[in-house]
Amino acid sequence: MITVARKVGLIGLGNLGEPMAKNLVKAGFEVAVYDVRAQPMSVLANLGATACASPAEVGSRCDTIFTMVLNLEQTEAVVFGPEGVSGSMRPGSKLVIGSTLGPEPVHRIAEALRERGIDVVDAPVAGGHPSAEKGTLTMMIGADPGVFEEVLPVLRAVGSKIIRTGAVGTAQTAKLANNLILGINIIALLEGLELGIAGGIAPETLREVFRNASARSYPLEVWDELGSRWKGMLARQGAGPEIPMRKDLALAQAYARDVGVALVLGSAASAIWKGTIAATYSDPYETGNADSSSR
Repeated sequence: MITVARKVGLIGLGNLGEPMAKNLVKAGFEVAVYDVRAQPMSVLANLGATACASPAEVGSRCDTIFTMVLNLEQTEAVVFGPEGVSGSMRPGSKLVIGSTLGPEPVHRIAEALRERGIDVVDAPVAGGHPSAEKGTLTMMIGADPGVFEEVLPVLRAVGSKIIRTGAVGTAQTAKLANNLILGINIIALLEGLELGIAGGIAPETLREVFRNASARSYPLEVWDELGSRWKGMLARQGAGPEIPMRKDLALAQAYARDVGVALVLGSAASAIWKGTIAATYSDPYETGNADSSSR
């Protein structure tokens, strides 16, 4: 018999974590949250969640805990830091890692927590902020079959397509492969738009052509919602917050080297996202003209 966790924690109330936490509250779970910023915790507290003073407090309150922080450094801090969840979670609890970290770090975290009787669920997500708000994220899940069945009711509160990829680590591999394709597709769309605009075709006409021909793609479908964000990510260089797509493409390259796979397009895409080779990033859907920006 599967016991459904009722007390669910979420650490990291960012672009994905905050709407996920809201959907957990809506689904009727007892939700505890933590973020380094007070504002999103206040928002969740007003909806009925418990705002905690540390990740450790979340760990002491909950049966299942999501970590939705930016990178490996932050994940290790909320798990193993002085106020991390590893010291307060009870045996039998589940830690659901939603961040994209790569297979090896997730394996390492899972091994360390297994010694304490805590199960790790490898659970990167896809779909971006719009899907997180709607509760329709695609979730890739790496976990033992029994553990997967135990956390499935909680996952269904935030995702509509939940795919078990195999053991812990396999979901990370699937996410890296997915974002490798996405990163390449975004650049391909921008280059095709630049070419068509340079030839005198209106952006809206190009969009109609692409959407009804073989160039249609996910980036094209959601451009009105996410295009300006991707454009901004491509345009940013130097110091500042880490850009997830750059991180994910770098992780994909590193993993490809580990398993002996040559990423020809992936290497070029990674260099473009890093800004180390020329890349266009104009957004004709916003500007509505044939001007182009390049770098």
